[in-house]
Amino acid sequence: MSGKTLLVIGGIALDITATVGKSLTSSILHTSTPGHVKQSLGGVGRNVAEAAWRTGANVKLVSVVGDDLAGKSLQQGLKSLSMVVYNALHSQDGQLVAAVADMNIFDQMDPLKVTAIIKCEKPSFVCFDGNITSQMMKTIATTCQALAIPVLFEPTSVPKSLKFFECAETTMAQSVKYTSPNQFELEAMCDAIASSPILSKTLRKINTDSTQLKNAPKLAHLALPNAVFLSQFIPNVITKLGEEGCLYVEKDARVEYFAPEFIQPDEIVNVTGAGDCFVGTLIANLQKHANANMLNSDVLKLIIRNSQMASIRTLKSSKAVGESISPDLLL
Repeated sequence: MSGKTLLVIGGIALDITATVGKSLTSSILHTSTPGHVKQSLGGVGRNVAEAAWRTGANVKLVSVVGDDLAGKSLQQGLKSLSMVVYNALHSQDGQLVAAVADMNIFDQMDPLKVTAIIKCEKPSFVCFDGNITSQMMKTIATTCQALAIPVLFEPTSVPKSLKFFECAETTMAQSVKYTSPNQFELEAMCDAIASSPILSKTLRKINTDSTQLKNAPKLAHLALPNAVFLSQFIPNVITKLGEEGCLYVEKDARVEYFAPEFIQPDEIVNVTGAGDCFVGTLIANLQKHANANMLNSDVLKLIIRNSQMASIRTLKSSKAVGESISPDLLL
């Protein structure tokens, strides 16, 4: 494990996954459904932290503790940590059908305590997810600015991605150097900037050069203008395009498309945590490099490839974080 601390601030949850039975041929709504149910440790922040730890980083996770049955169950699995409940219903092939997330507990996270932890730990890299409040995001961003700590923001979902722009101080701090949205979160984040009287004043006109995406799919071309737009506020935008790979945009510099790593459809066990594991391996590698803002192209390609491999290993696993993620993915 690396000696430097990687601090992850975000959600931890008890995942309850219900998978419908193979014999089911009719609707699963409005009735009980044959299948099986399993519980496992989850939550975006926890998944990211475990993936980074399995990759080889020295990780510490900051979250909140709930005094409920789910919390007590989680405390048995993770010392001093208990979380909210994320209840997901999956189809037979592991795809997400519907989900219910109870995340109100994150309103109880204490900004003063988080600030004290950051100042005490002096991590070399911080990651936070969209489950925390906008005020907490501002606290983290401004604290990390004062300590010159680079930060990655994992948006988590479309509604949660918008919290990042609720406090102007969060973006003005300029400590958040990386973000990892999917194409829907990316679009929503750009719409939030454009509709903000404060943030939109700082915008400048940028020409989008799509010639660098010669062999990229249509989805990458569609995401490019938004990624370039967002890079004016977060200088490194890594857009997760699911089964079509990912797109990297660096402010005023590189644009690069990364094709997906191959996986057979019948190898996919479930999709829970695949994107989180991408982020976990990504930040473990970013932290390892002393000057993460000056990655050369070859190193960047290897980091993205290894992050994609972490996702593949998780897609093949029944758990939110694949146990086969290991330090071979750390450059």
